[in-house]
Amino acid sequence: MGGPAHAYDTGGSHGAAPPVLHIRLLGGFRAEREGGVPPAERWSRPSARTLVKLLALTPGHQLHREHIMAACWPHAELPAALRNLRVALHAARHALEPELAPRAASSYIVTDGVLVRLTAGTVLVDVEQAEVLAGSALASGGASELAAALAAFTGDLLPEDEYAAWAEPRRARLAELRQRVAIALARARLAAGETAEAAATARHLLEFAPADERAHRVLIEGYLRRGMRRAAVRQYEECAAALDSSEPGARPAPETVRLHRAALAQPRAAESEADAARVRLDWARALERSGRYDDAIRVLREALASYELQHAHDACTLTAARLAEVLARVGTPREARATLHAHPPGPHAPVEVRATHQMAEAMILFHEGNYEAGLAAARSAEAVLRHREVVPPDPQPAKHPDRAVLLARALAQQATCHGLLGRHEQAIKPAEQALSPAEESGDPALLSTVLSVLRENARRAGHHRRALGYGRRALTLAEQAGRPTATAFERANLAEVHLLLGEARDADQLARAAVDLADPFGGTCLAFALTALARVRTATDPDAARTLLDRAERCAHEGGHRQAVDEVRAARAEWDAAARARPT
Repeated sequence: MGGPAHAYDTGGSHGAAPPVLHIRLLGGFRAEREGGVPPAERWSRPSARTLVKLLALTPGHQLHREHIMAACWPHAELPAALRNLRVALHAARHALEPELAPRAASSYIVTDGVLVRLTAGTVLVDVEQAEVLAGSALASGGASELAAALAAFTGDLLPEDEYAAWAEPRRARLAELRQRVAIALARARLAAGETAEAAATARHLLEFAPADERAHRVLIEGYLRRGMRRAAVRQYEECAAALDSSEPGARPAPETVRLHRAALAQPRAAESEADAARVRLDWARALERSGRYDDAIRVLREALASYELQHAHDACTLTAARLAEVLARVGTPREARATLHAHPPGPHAPVEVRATHQMAEAMILFHEGNYEAGLAAARSAEAVLRHREVVPPDPQPAKHPDRAVLLARALAQQATCHGLLGRHEQAIKPAEQALSPAEESGDPALLSTVLSVLRENARRAGHHRRALGYGRRALTLAEQAGRPTATAFERANLAEVHLLLGEARDADQLARAAVDLADPFGGTCLAFALTALARVRTATDPDAARTLLDRAERCAHEGGHRQAVDEVRAARAEWDAAARARPT
């Protein structure tokens, strides 16, 4: 297309320096100014927007007028195309600079003979900035620089022009550059031992480039570094399938095949040891539920020692947390804390591992009677669980607890601590929030615990019939879960609710059943049961009640449970008040 250069208006610089104009092409076209009147939200002509996009996307930000006319009006005759160009230029200038006076020169779009360009230094384009950051980061190789460069790719290039031929070459180059940055970042993180972060970056890349073999290799190597042989093999198989789907007959590169062979060559002795450790964990869980805590401690120690030999860090942290909770339950909080702190979660441990560690800390503090600190630890566990971070699948030898289970535990523990600190109103919300994840978990033992907390809240609020409903449901679940100590505890508490309702016969029957069930276990469990029976007997047989309280006090001190000690003291104060009220 030829023609006179003066066929459309020209512009130039004017006045003081104008506000800088930012043109965004990633994630969709937007124009923003650092000051002054903002650009128009609605453009009068789509061709004006296309003109600005073309200039912003072109290196150097200038184009021959014929290039613009060919892209915007490919089928128009020259005179019509020139008229369209003049109109589009006028619309674009006034859209970017709404305050521009008639016939005034534009601050952002100027013409120079047959060239149209964006003003250098006054217009900044996000694509160009992303490319500069990427080039610098790839040259330095630093993880922080690469992460910043990757963050600069805020979206796909002009998604509204997905099928525009003029955008396709730059879109392909940007996609390839973004992939290079992502892979470099994943490799840098892997080299620094940040396997979870490296995997998250690689998986994010695979979401839009599923056949990127480099990303698959990062994941395979990360699994191998963590001793997760089977996961590494599965990742290789996923890689091979993606390559074949993208290009039939394509096979993984020799470097990827070598990683696969390394995964297959790892000794199976470690797998047998891991299987044995998992069996021990399942056995320990059954021992805990049956109240055989000493046996559970022994088996958990054996499982922990096995995981230490395997250098399975996350499994060690999880097992140590379970062991610490049982140790705290039987009255040895110092040993529990030493065990827990000897196996802290690593800096890149999955959310479930970190939350489990925090919950064990919360339970140790709870058993010590440090309810304020226990509340803070339970809140920390909840905060970890609420934080949504991307972590790779992690088939560690010790299966991670479900998030719903951990969240329910954290919320229920907060409610319990609030109640024991006398903040009964504040105990209501976390207890109610715990119910849904507890039901979602499908764990009757956990649901029983949450219902127990709800029962106690209702009792303190004077809603005794509601408390009775919660208590009966909690008792049924504890019985179904085969947990004798929890069943005894629920019977004791349900007896006290019946007593508040004036139903002495039901209260006495439940309290006696609680004592019978708890008697072989002694300690904390028996202390609560004896206290409940003493409360029932205070009015009818005060001497027997006092004897029961004496025994309950010994059991509470033996168990080392602050709440049990406080409960016995409260019941003794009630007995003293009743004694003073009796006629002499």
